Amino acid sequence: RKIQGAPDRPVPHMGWSKLTKRRDDPLTDGIVDGDYVYFAHSYAVDDGEATLAAADYGGPIPAVVRKGNVMGCQFHPERSAKVGARLLANFLTL
Repeated sequence: RKIQGAPDRPVPHMGWSKLTKRRDDPLTDGIVDGDYVYFAHSYAVDDGEATLAAADYGGPIPAVVRKGNVMGCQFHPERSAKVGARLLANFLTL
């Protein structure tokens, strides 16, 4: 779905946002509440049980999702410094 903009939340959502970890998973091992990651997007999936970590942008934006062997992240790990590198390293060990 397209993200709903507001005067204080332009679309596309570009920049650093803080993560809230929802549940433990090997994909997010070493990633903690309050870690910042870099977003550049105008669309987001709906929040749900597959959400491992989320950001707030006028409501929850799933940042890392996993259901079985299907995984994804909404943020850009290659631009997200140590947190992004950790997510990629975790992925390679699964």
